[in-house]
This record gives sequence, C-alpha cells and structure tokens, in this order.
Amino acid sequence: MSNRVNPTGKVIDAADFTALARLCDERGIHLFSDEVYRGLERDAARILPQAADLSEHALSLNVTSKSLGLPGLRIGWITCRDRELLSRLERAKHYTTICNSAPSEVLARIALKARESILRRNRALIAANLPAFESFFSEFADDFDWRAPDGGCVAYPRYLGSDGVEEFCTRLVEEAGVLLLPASIYHSELTPTPLDRFRIGIGRRCPEEGLAAFAHWMRTRR
Repeated sequence: MSNRVNPTGKVIDAADFTALARLCDERGIHLFSDEVYRGLERDAARILPQAADLSEHALSLNVTSKSLGLPGLRIGWITCRDRELLSRLERAKHYTTICNSAPSEVLARIALKARESILRRNRALIAANLPAFESFFSEFADDFDWRAPDGGCVAYPRYLGSDGVEEFCTRLVEEAGVLLLPASIYHSELTPTPLDRFRIGIGRRCPEEGLAAFAHWMRTRR
C-alpha cells in the first residue's frame, strides 16, 4: 500500500515510485496507491503518475473529498487495468452498497470536468495559508520541528515537548478547543510509527482564528 502524502505531506521521487511498482510486479504484489491528494502538490513537476498507469496490477484510489474539497458527495473510485481484480472488488462492494446517490454522481461529474479549475483554486488556498503556519511555527521553534508539505493540505510536525505528543494534543483540545491528530492515530502494524508527531491541516479558508487560539494557549504555558 502506498499513501503518498497523508499524513506526512511528503511526495516521493517519481523514480522511487516507479521502482516500487516494478518491485511489486516482480513479486506478484498488488500495489494499492492512495492518491486522494494528487493534484495539490506545491511543485507541479512533482506530481506522480497514477500507479495504475505504471502497472497492470496496481490500483489507484481517488475521491472527490480531498483534492477537490467536496466531501459531501461521498463519491470515490478505484482504477485498475486488471479486469478480474476489478470484478472481485465490484462484487465485494455490492455487499455493502447498492448504488451511489444519483445527485452526487451528477455533481461529481461536473466537478471532474472542472477539475483543473478546482485544483488551481485549492492550491492557491494552501499557498495563501502557508505563511500563517510558517509564522506560527517560527514563533514556537523550540516546541516544534516544522516542515511544509510537498503535496496535499496536511503536515506532520514533530512535537519536542517533554510531556509527549499524546498528552499535548489532549490538553490542547480540552483547554483551547484546537484539534490535532497525534501519532497514535496513524499506528500501523506494518511499519514503526513516530511517537512524537501530529497531523495538522492547512487547507481551510481563514486559518488565522484557529492558529491564534493555538498560539494563545502555547504562550500561557510558558
């Protein structure tokens, strides 16, 4: 499975991604690539190919809720050139969902036709928000190790405090009403999970109010 930007915001090199797809093919592994933030890269030259374009057996997942910013439609899709595998996925889906909402499908088609305009708008929103986050984390450089995301609208800073990121996030939401997702949310049995990081979203319009509440709480702790 490849989740290319969530929660870290990291976009790997195209050569590495191509090599991964080739490695999976050589070992008879289906590469499942979560591509829901594809199109929000800060550098358009770093947009990766779809996994399904690299391998007949790879699967590419996408949705309307992330890059396009339309979660209310609840529409998503999987692309794969392996017809037998797609048929198995379709049969499995029929056990849980008879059909999508017809109005959602119509609106999703409209959104996909306007995809470039929507993505351009969302990339501009992220770019406009970044200075506010850069300023916040610059003020609290002793508390956080911050890196702006390569792609998507989420970042994965490191918390440097001695109380630990789980306690930090719990107190922050209880005392300041600011919700962050600590590292434990992303625990996986497949690979080690950093114990000192949290996810923060940078894609909402007008983040200044939330950052101001966050900053005020941080200052009161000094």
